[in-house]
Amino acid sequence: MSDLKQLGSLLVLIGGIIGIIQGILMILGSPFHILPGLGDFGLGALISGILLILFSLIALANSGAIHISALNFGNTWVIVLVMGILMYVFGSGLGGILVIIGAILWLI
Repeated sequence: MSDLKQLGSLLVLIGGIIGIIQGILMILGSPFHILPGLGDFGLGALISGILLILFSLIALANSGAIHISALNFGNTWVIVLVMGILMYVFGSGLGGILVIIGAILWLI
């Protein structure tokens, strides 16, 4: 595995963990934002937090960091990139950016 792919995997792992933590904090009512997001689109904190956790788990499952067969759509960079974008949109600024950068590094 090339160095860029390993760096990309590490960034996806860190971004997914940050996304899960931010999703849990959002559900608990104390969101932690490092980078600004796009807003909540009228969804409550509970729904946004659950979606953020789900998108983070899908990104981690498709990167190979965790093994959840129901969430694994194949180890493709496109799925991880889309999950990173959705993570950013639903409130995980830093986690989403790290996942996006990691998916782009997989492509290179």
